[in-house]
Amino acid sequence: MRRYRVAFGVFFAVLVVVGLLVWGLRPVPRAPLTVGTQVGQLAPDFKLQRLDGNGSIRLWSLRGHPVWINFFASWCPPCQAEAPDLAATAQHSPGLYVVGIDLTGSETAITNVDAFVRRYGIGYPVLLDPNNVVANRFGVQYIPTSFFVDSQGVIQAEVSLPLYPALIRKYLRKIDYPPAS
Repeated sequence: MRRYRVAFGVFFAVLVVVGLLVWGLRPVPRAPLTVGTQVGQLAPDFKLQRLDGNGSIRLWSLRGHPVWINFFASWCPPCQAEAPDLAATAQHSPGLYVVGIDLTGSETAITNVDAFVRRYGIGYPVLLDPNNVVANRFGVQYIPTSFFVDSQGVIQAEVSLPLYPALIRKYLRKIDYPPAS
């Protein structure tokens, strides 16, 4: 009789352990992503006109691709300092969408923005934020400020300082760029 009790106790203990393992390994439902400007949130959608006059760009239309959003102004010395590295990265990074958003409300003339783009050889789209509505929505307090958004539209990093090549590579890795082969 004692043997049966021990066997039953062992069987029950094994059953409890297996049950706990199964319970612990079950998929946990994820909370739906919220829209916001914090790391881990979906980047807020926006639609802004292009400086070159070729229509507009809507952020959510870029889903499926990693996106680097850079808020800047043509008169800003740190923005000028990072512009060559940003332009070079955009030029040599297929599949990465770089979008510059000029705080147009802070500019003295739109021709200054156009001169900035030409001076630094910027080939990526530059968008105009005439009343700084998008910059305010993203909570931009300093320029340059960059948001790195993954292909699902989720913000993976926010950086409020000028970026140089080593930092650029660090933040691009956060949005899985370049993609693993």
